[in-house]
Amino acid sequence: MSMPFYVSPEQMTQDKAEFARKGIARGRSLVTMEFLDGILLVAENPLNLSKIGEIYDRIAFAGVGKYSEFDRLRQMGIQYADIQGFRFSREDVRAKALANLYSQTIGDEFNRSIKPLEVEIVVAEV
Repeated sequence: MSMPFYVSPEQMTQDKAEFARKGIARGRSLVTMEFLDGILLVAENPLNLSKIGEIYDRIAFAGVGKYSEFDRLRQMGIQYADIQGFRFSREDVRAKALANLYSQTIGDEFNRSIKPLEVEIVVAEV
């Protein structure tokens, strides 16, 4: 009977992080700039996949990495913003709350799943 392999939790975390970094590095770049009157998001995109989008009135979303993964996050953000705007007020929907939601979701996926999300996202509010 062969011995099962043991991988320390630290090594598993490092391997997951390296896997995610490599997946993100294969994607195209994204540039975000803040101006006095607004925010500029620019992405190189040879395909028709939308890397940049609006989540809510004054909140923009952009992502790099695996399109299917960051698009799922974008859709989740739209749903969250719509519900918050309906429950409270349109002015109560903030990018900081969305960033916290995304951070929690990405962290949970990293900890629970064998394969982490291969995404980096930008959430910007004007």
